[in-house]
Amino acid sequence: MNRTLHLPHWLPAAAVAACGAMWGLFWFPLRWIESLGVGGGWASVFLNIAAMAAAAPWLLRREAWRGFKMQSITGLMLGTAFALYTVSLVLTDVLHAILLFYMTPVWSTLATWAFFGHRLSWSRIAALVLGFAGLALILGLGASLPLPHNAGDWIALVSGMIWSAGTIRASRLPATGVALTFFSFAAGSFIASVVILIIGMALSAPFAAMQQLLPALPWIILVALTVYVPPTAMVLWATQRIDPGRAGILLMTEVVVGSISAGLLSGETFGLREIAGTLLIIGAGLVEVTAKE
Repeated sequence: MNRTLHLPHWLPAAAVAACGAMWGLFWFPLRWIESLGVGGGWASVFLNIAAMAAAAPWLLRREAWRGFKMQSITGLMLGTAFALYTVSLVLTDVLHAILLFYMTPVWSTLATWAFFGHRLSWSRIAALVLGFAGLALILGLGASLPLPHNAGDWIALVSGMIWSAGTIRASRLPATGVALTFFSFAAGSFIASVVILIIGMALSAPFAAMQQLLPALPWIILVALTVYVPPTAMVLWATQRIDPGRAGILLMTEVVVGSISAGLLSGETFGLREIAGTLLIIGAGLVEVTAKE
């Protein structure tokens, strides 16, 4: 007799919140690996090799590859965004990287208004104002415009824009399963990481450093199997089972945990200005995902 497994109704929501919190700590092992003499570019390459290997057993059947063409494009977009974000975490302040990446609600609002004719309601306008106000505070209000300060800031900002485009595409062309979505994401991130790494090696950039790559490989694989593969796969599973707006709110745990952990563990400045900027950007995300059309 076949038995249907009934999971608690709260489990997907709890999984999204918990995995968001784990992502908020993702910067810490990356910084530690960098301290061993391995740049973020190399770490990203091997993290995604491990991720693709983890997804492979679920893709042995031909049916599992249904929709690959559509998912590969989405995966390349999201993977590129995450690869850029990974590099930004070791090129600029952790708080800057996290919050510049999480400007995604602002870019999503602008993109859906410009390209899909979504109405700019008062709540959407509020999300834009809150997001840009938070960005201005984080980057600093002074005599000059509050623009990104360095290459890492710019990379984080661009990664959030690409992530926003990828999530819009994913919501309009949803996947039928988790394994292919996860593999496409990891493959896209791997391809982007290789390209970024080649550019970095040509420029002798710090994120392409590889002095201690072989000794660090076991640690990179361990990071992949603990704080990269499980939360990513779990979020992809859970977000197919709950409302996208609710998932967006629950993923704000990444911003909260990331900003607090950066303030406590990275030694970077985390004063009232940074706290206010963080709260404004979180507010923008909450308003954007709860906004009614």
